[in-house]
Amino acid sequence: MLLRLPTPATWQLTALSGPVPDAVAHAPDGTPRRFAAPVPGDVHMALRSAGAIDDPHEGDNERRLAWIGQSDWSYETTLEQIDTTAERIDLVLHGVDTHAVLRVDGDERARLSNMHRTWRVPVPELAADAVALRIDIDSPVAVATAERDRLGARWSVFSDLSPFIRKNACAFGWDWGPALPGSGIWRRVEIEAWSTARLSALRPTIRLDGVDGVVDLDVELERSGAVGSDSALIMIARIGDVGVQVDVEPGAVHAHARLDVPAPERWWPAGLGPQTLHDLVVTLTTSDGDVLDTQTRRVGFRDLVVEQVDDEVGRSFGITVNDVPLYVRGFNWIPDDTSLAAVTEDDVRRRVAEARDLGANLLRVWGGGVFESDEFYRACDEAGMLVWQDFLFACAAYPEEEPLRTEVEAEVRENITRLMPHPSLALWNGNNENLWFWFLHDWEHALDGATWGEGFYTDLLPTVTAELDPGRTYLIGSPSSGGRWDDPNDPTRGVVHWWIPDDYRAYDDVRPRFVSEFGFQGPPARVTFDAVTHDADPAPFSPGTVQRQKAEGGTERINDVLAAHFGVPRAFDEWYWLAQLDQARAVRYGVERFRSLEPFCRGTIVWQLNDCWPALSWSMIDVNDRFKPVAYAVREAHRDRIVVLRHEVGVPALFVCNSTSTVWSVDVDVQRWRPDSLVERCSLRVVAEPHRSTRVDLSVIAAALAPDELLIATALAPDGPTRSSLLGGTDRQFPDRVPAFELNVEVAPDGVGIRIDAHTLLRDVTLLVDALDPDAHADRNVITLLPGEHEIWRIRTAHPAVFTPERVRAAVRTAHAASDPDPDYRGLAQLEREKAARSAAAHG
Repeated sequence: MLLRLPTPATWQLTALSGPVPDAVAHAPDGTPRRFAAPVPGDVHMALRSAGAIDDPHEGDNERRLAWIGQSDWSYETTLEQIDTTAERIDLVLHGVDTHAVLRVDGDERARLSNMHRTWRVPVPELAADAVALRIDIDSPVAVATAERDRLGARWSVFSDLSPFIRKNACAFGWDWGPALPGSGIWRRVEIEAWSTARLSALRPTIRLDGVDGVVDLDVELERSGAVGSDSALIMIARIGDVGVQVDVEPGAVHAHARLDVPAPERWWPAGLGPQTLHDLVVTLTTSDGDVLDTQTRRVGFRDLVVEQVDDEVGRSFGITVNDVPLYVRGFNWIPDDTSLAAVTEDDVRRRVAEARDLGANLLRVWGGGVFESDEFYRACDEAGMLVWQDFLFACAAYPEEEPLRTEVEAEVRENITRLMPHPSLALWNGNNENLWFWFLHDWEHALDGATWGEGFYTDLLPTVTAELDPGRTYLIGSPSSGGRWDDPNDPTRGVVHWWIPDDYRAYDDVRPRFVSEFGFQGPPARVTFDAVTHDADPAPFSPGTVQRQKAEGGTERINDVLAAHFGVPRAFDEWYWLAQLDQARAVRYGVERFRSLEPFCRGTIVWQLNDCWPALSWSMIDVNDRFKPVAYAVREAHRDRIVVLRHEVGVPALFVCNSTSTVWSVDVDVQRWRPDSLVERCSLRVVAEPHRSTRVDLSVIAAALAPDELLIATALAPDGPTRSSLLGGTDRQFPDRVPAFELNVEVAPDGVGIRIDAHTLLRDVTLLVDALDPDAHADRNVITLLPGEHEIWRIRTAHPAVFTPERVRAAVRTAHAASDPDPDYRGLAQLEREKAARSAAAHG
């Protein structure tokens, strides 16, 4: 039987060469300094644990710690002798970042060159004695620089190094994350001792045949190479009471089995049904019945179709599961920390649960990161969270020359095999924006014939996917209109990325079929920001704030939208709150706009769910696990049944959105308000058909809204009231009364309950609970209350005593125009025009 053993959890780390500070490189006596290094882990984690560096996320430490990625490092440990008579003893490294040489007792045993692969290295010496194991890791910056210089530079949005090394591209910096390229052993290292043969790959293709389930199982074997290892074997595959036995011919390294499972319970995405999983157990034995290897995969039976149908408008894009059309409500997922190994299984499960809490039924694992951990996909299986899986190419032209091509194929084959058993896995996507950039940035001429990844996306990836995972759809890229030569970001066909340059109300001008990226930036929770920035006088463009903003022109764009809606406040505290609220408004506006187009539009994937460091970014949840106001706003927009108000050619319209399989008959209360009074009110009976949005003309109550008027629609859905608000103009034109409300606090079993009774119209009421307890969590936020209404917030906190009425009242925020707007704010577009004019004048 295959024996699997762990290796030491702590190794020794030493700097080999590079611009390493002497205090890190050498001990006081001049000898090389050695650090206890966790495995899995990375250099940043080890040095920080030892106190040799400060938190990479704080202040400008990103810049100060650039030397880590420019240096070579060595990991060392001792592997103890194994008491075994096994024919093979393998060292299995599930993730080394990135280019490394592995030595056993000083002898080179293997060269590693891809962080996205598993490496298996025979170490027969362990049968006789302990061995010294050493892994020397080259500077990723130096390796990528050398490859760039050898192959020639390629076009890239962010780093010109990331395309030249099979490492997570975002480690070199992105428009939401820092440049902290590191090194390490980022996934577990094991020893496997085995004889005769082992199961090296299991690939179950699972489908439904009527009510019954079918599993087509392809298996790869590795033979030990010892005498007798080419003998006949037996493979047994079983799900519950259903099993099949297959004879494996002498010397064969492939086997196939089919299991017919009568009427299995189906697996459903979140909100549609249970997430029933079944254990597929595969056992390899000798002809005498001795067990050689056993592996288990948790599988689910579901019929998932990615629909791409040409119609009179263009080409649809949607996902149907078990014959139920799904309106996708998703988030883009990025690596959850700059140190990948710091993310625990508990972290992953909590984050997936938070995505479901925010109404999501899909996560897109974005192509500038990594193929996620096994725990991630298991958590998605159990939560009913579909996974859109990118292959790892993003925002750059990728060379296709060797050895990169061989590495790409190896990582793709391994990860397709690893991930395909998961029922949550919905589709494979070839790249993020690279096909689009070929058109957008004229790569045909800019690259002058250099390779850029086209062969990967149009040949290698679809070929290998069809071979290994024939039951799933391969999409050439995101965005994509379906083919290589189609305009990739055509909203009438396929999937689009829709980034609004100035005002989010421009979402009303587009009718997409599916949106796989869109969003808007906002600050993290204030306590998260204050913990890492140390400006004496914080401001939108003070040094600490600038360090948190990685998008070129990002804060200027925040201010542009603030200027359009609220005005740009002079006071930083007010700016911070209104920037948070503006993000919430912008993303909710986009989600609701696209929901109002169902079934023409079949889904949205918001950019982005999570953060990897404290930043002004597009995330819903900041790096310290605090919900931003946008998270609550999007959760409301993600509900199965919502009402949405919009202007259509200046006339208000109501959309009743029903993304369920049953008719929704509902009374909608529509009110027209001025800041101090209700002007008009009516009730409308609406019958909303399943899986579509129903438009209702509101000319009966308001042919048009004055700039200082507000329309509010409210309906009672089975899971509670849904409400939408529509200003006739902007917040700058709606003079809110001074908020008046009664507030009561009561201690609850896990925290406090806070009741707010509104005496005036309160728009977008939000409790910034992190101001009272950094670890507190509110169950709701961004709520509009009419006079006479009340709402109860449930606050999870271990410190209920700090939630006094006076302190809670100080933490309440509502929507309002900026109290002291900057009258000189000119906007990013105006600044760019002035810059262009100055440049033109300087050049005559």
